[in-house]
Amino acid sequence: MWTQYRIIKHLLGLPILLLAGIALKAAPETSPLWFVGLAIALGGFAVYIAEELYWISIRQGRPCGQCGKKIPMKSFSIHATCPHCAMPLD
Repeated sequence: MWTQYRIIKHLLGLPILLLAGIALKAAPETSPLWFVGLAIALGGFAVYIAEELYWISIRQGRPCGQCGKKIPMKSFSIHATCPHCAMPLD
């Protein structure tokens, strides 16, 4: 489940934020298109913060992007590889 979510997040996140950037660059400030780009960018930021808060609140660790098993998160430690599948974390 988590691996499909991460794939969808990566496939949709970049094009949506690129559209927001194009709208912000192409349109003059305070035009309707500029506000749409701003809303898309702020919405993406809000979704990112909500996801981070979710993983912090459950305190069970994040799922690995490769195998989907949860990686235990300990204070003051950094994981570069998954302890389950040994693949590098993204």
